[in-house]
Amino acid sequence: MPGIVKVRILEGRDLPIMDRASELTDAYVDVKFHERTIFRTQVCSKTLCPKWNSDWFTFEVDDEQIQEDLLQIKVFDKDTVTANDPIGKVHVSLVPLTSPGNPNYLTGWFPIFDTLHGIRGEIKIIVKVKYISDTKQSSCGVKFFYSKTVPSIYHLVEVKSFVEELVIEDDPEYKWIDKIRTTRASNEARQLLFLRLASSLQRKIGSKVLDLGGNAVIGYRQCLDLEGSFGVVVRAIGTCVTIKENRMPPCSPTTPGPDYRAYPADSYPITPEYDSPHKVLPLLLKQSSVSKSSVTKKHSCTSDSLSDTGMSFPDATSPVQFNLPIIQPKMASNYADFPFYTMGSFPPGFVTNIGGLVSSRSVRLLDKLESMSEESDTRDKLWLELRKEVRTHMKTLGCTAVIGYSEQSTICDKLCVLSAIGTAVILNPSPSLADEFIACKPCHIPYNIQSSPFNITPHNCSVCGSGKVPDILLTTIDILPNTPVNGNGCFIQVQAFRTKKKQTGENSARDIGQQLPFLEYEIHQQLSHKLKIKGMNAVVGIRYELCVGETAILYIASGTAVYLSSLPPASPLRVRCDTAESTQVDKLQEAIQAAYEKNVTCYNISRSESISGPAPDLNLSVTNKDVIVVDIEDPKDEKKIENSLKSLFLDHMFTSSSSTVPGVNGDMIPCEAAHIMTQICRIDTPGLETADLDKIINKNMQLLCFKLRKYKSCFLSNIRFNVHMPDDDELVILISAIGTISLPVSPVVRAVDNKRRFHRFLSSASNEIRFCEEELNSSLESSGSLNNTAVQLTPADHIPGATVQHCFGHLSVFLIRESADVRDLSSFTKNFIMEAQAIMRAHVASLGGNVLFEFRISELVLIDGPQKFQAQILLSISGDAAHVIYENRPSSSSG
Repeated sequence: MPGIVKVRILEGRDLPIMDRASELTDAYVDVKFHERTIFRTQVCSKTLCPKWNSDWFTFEVDDEQIQEDLLQIKVFDKDTVTANDPIGKVHVSLVPLTSPGNPNYLTGWFPIFDTLHGIRGEIKIIVKVKYISDTKQSSCGVKFFYSKTVPSIYHLVEVKSFVEELVIEDDPEYKWIDKIRTTRASNEARQLLFLRLASSLQRKIGSKVLDLGGNAVIGYRQCLDLEGSFGVVVRAIGTCVTIKENRMPPCSPTTPGPDYRAYPADSYPITPEYDSPHKVLPLLLKQSSVSKSSVTKKHSCTSDSLSDTGMSFPDATSPVQFNLPIIQPKMASNYADFPFYTMGSFPPGFVTNIGGLVSSRSVRLLDKLESMSEESDTRDKLWLELRKEVRTHMKTLGCTAVIGYSEQSTICDKLCVLSAIGTAVILNPSPSLADEFIACKPCHIPYNIQSSPFNITPHNCSVCGSGKVPDILLTTIDILPNTPVNGNGCFIQVQAFRTKKKQTGENSARDIGQQLPFLEYEIHQQLSHKLKIKGMNAVVGIRYELCVGETAILYIASGTAVYLSSLPPASPLRVRCDTAESTQVDKLQEAIQAAYEKNVTCYNISRSESISGPAPDLNLSVTNKDVIVVDIEDPKDEKKIENSLKSLFLDHMFTSSSSTVPGVNGDMIPCEAAHIMTQICRIDTPGLETADLDKIINKNMQLLCFKLRKYKSCFLSNIRFNVHMPDDDELVILISAIGTISLPVSPVVRAVDNKRRFHRFLSSASNEIRFCEEELNSSLESSGSLNNTAVQLTPADHIPGATVQHCFGHLSVFLIRESADVRDLSSFTKNFIMEAQAIMRAHVASLGGNVLFEFRISELVLIDGPQKFQAQILLSISGDAAHVIYENRPSSSSG
C-alpha cells in the first residue's frame, strides 16, 4: 500500500435537463478507482446546480495502480421507474500529484463530458494523494515533457539515450462481449482503454529512464495506432536526460511557498492532515555565470544570446555531457546502438555539422498472432529494422547522431506503412559555452564528397568562405540558435496524389511499395521548385503526412522555408517546353520571375545575396549548371507551376510550421491568448489530380488566413495537416493552425504611463480574435467552461515577458465524440476541439497552472458511420502544464 487517494465531491453547475416534466435533474455521482468499491453521493433532487458536499471517499492503492489507472467520476440522473440516465464522466490522472515538487492535491471545476452530447455542465471536486513510497525509486519520480527543449527552470546535465516502448491491447470496438453493445458504452470503453494504455506506457518508459540513470524525458511523443480487429497499439519515444533545478534563493522555513490556486475560503475547508502548502520554489532569479565577453568573429555567439534559446545551463566550467553512446551496466544494447534523440533544439556548440535529412519507410501486412506478447515482439522487430536503416543512412552521411527523430504509421485495413525520419548531425560530446565558434559551421557538409553515394555540387560557404555547403538543406529540426539568416522565413507545403487499384493482401502492399519512391521523388522535386520561386534555400522543421487508402495515396510535406546566409543564393526557376509556343513559355517565365521578385521583397531578403534582374536566355551549354530547369511535357506540369506562383498568405502575416518564425526576433510580441483555427475540406477522389488537389488546399489555406485579414500584423504558426480517407472515393483534410496577433515592441509600450492603454488594446484585440468561438452552441457558452481564459494554451515552449515558476510536467487528454446528426462536419469538429481545450484548461488550472506549453493536437481521426449523417472523431491533445508570472504586465483590474 504505497498510497492513499481521497476524493471529495463538492457541487455541480449547469447540468442538462433530464426530466422534461420539471425541466430539472435528480443528479448523483459515482466515484471509482481501479476495480475498487464504487462510492456514491446522495441524490440532489430537482436542481441543475446540485451541492453534494460529500465526505471523503478513500482508496488504498499500490504503485502500479496509481500510475496506470484513472479516477473515474460518473454523473447520473436518478429515475424511479426506468434505468438511471448517464449525464457524463470525468477522468482524472493521479500521476502529476505523485511527481516530486508538484502539489499532492488538485481542485477545481471539471467539464462533464459525454461521448454522444459533448460537455454537459461542470463538477467541482477535490482529490488528494498521500504517497507513502519513495518517489525517487519509482517511475513517478521521472518527469516527462513534450517540449523538445529543457524548461527554463531546469538546466541540462547529461543526455543519456533514446528510449522507446509500445503496448498493445484488444480494441473494445471489435472485441466480442455477451451483451448488447451500446454506442456510448463502446466509446467510453475505448476512451478509458486508450488513457490506461498511455499511462502504462509512461510507467514503463519511466522505469527504463531510472535504469539509465536519468530523471526526465525530453521530446516525449505518444502515437496511437488503430489496427482494427488486430488491436490498439500505443507507442512512445523520447530522450532520456538528467536535469537539475536552477539555483534558487533560500526559502524561509516559516514562509510557505506560493499557492497558485485561489481556493474558496468559505464552504470547502480542507482536512488538517492535507493542509500543507505547495512545496514549490519561489520566483527564479536569472543567473549569468558565463563570461559576457564579446566575440570578434563574424556571426559568432556568446552566452548573452542564449536567453532566447529557452534552455538554461550550468557554469561554463561544468559543461553538459552528451553520451554518444556509452553502454552503461543497466542499459540494453539496442539503446547504445541507436544514437537517436527526439530533442529538436540545442544550444550553440552541440551541433557541429548537419548532414541532412535521413528517413526510412516499410510496408507491412498485419497478422493476428496467438498472444499479445508475440504481437508486441513482432512490432518491436518491425521498428527495429526501420531504425537500423536510418542508422545506416546516418553513417553514410558521416554523422554520429540523429536529432529531431520521429516515427509514425499509416494503417489501411491489413496494410501498415511505417515511417521513421530525422536529421543526421555530428554532435560535440562535451561542448563548453565559453568556447567561441562559427555560427555557419553547422551548415558545412560533414561527409567526404568524393565518396558520397549521390551526386552533389558543393559550394563555398558564403559566410566564412572555407567550408563546403550544399544547394538546399532539409531538416526536421528548427533553425539552430544564432544561425545567420537572410530575411524572414515562411510556411511551405507541397503534396502528391496518386490513385491505385483496389487490391488486398500482398498485391496491395507490393503496389504501394512500388509507388512510394516515385511519390517521394515528386514531393522533393516540387519542394525544390517552390523554394526557388520563394527565393530561399532551406526547409526547417519539415513534416511528412502519408495517407494510404484502398484506391489512393496522398503524400504531404510541410515546413518552414528560410534563406540561410551560408548557402548559395536561390536562382530563379527556369522552364522549357518543346511542344508549346515560345510566347507561352515566355509568359510563364515572366510570371515566375515576377513571383520571385515579389517574394524577395516580401520576405526582406537582402538584394546583395539574392539573384535579381531579368532572366537571361536559356542556354545549358553556357548557363550555370546549378539553375533548375523544369520541362513542361503536358498541361498538368503547367498547372503545378501556376499553383506554386500563387501567394497563400497575406503580406502582413508571419507563417511557420513551428512556434517560431526564422528571422523574426524580439520585435514582435504575442497577445495573451493563442487560438486554434481549423479548416476542413472533403474531396471526391475519382478523377482527382495532384494539380487539382494543390488548388483545393491552397483555397482552404486562404480561407484560413482570411479570418486574420483585419490585423496589421499576426502570426500563423504550427500549421498541421491531418489526412484521412474514410471511404474509397472520399478524402478528408483537416488544416489546423495557431493564430496569434502581434504588436511591435517599443519603448513607449514599456513606459509606466502607457501600460493601461496597452493592456486595453491587448484585451480588445484578444476578444476580437475569438471568431472561432462563434460556432459554439449556446449551452456551452452559458456553462462558462469555455470562457475560462485564465489558462493560456500556446504551441511555443516559452512566452515572451513571462517567467516560469513551476513545471508540472506533461498532460494529455484523449476524447471520443460521436453523433448521428452531423450536418456540417467542419462545425462539428471545431466545436469538439473547443470542448477538448476546455477540458485541458480545467486539468491545468486544477494543478495550479496557468499555461500549457507545447499545446498540440497529437491525434485526430475522422470516421464516417454507416448512416448518412453519422460521424465519429477521436481526438488527443497534449502539452506541458506550468505556472508563470508576467513581467511588467498590468493586472486585470487596471484601466
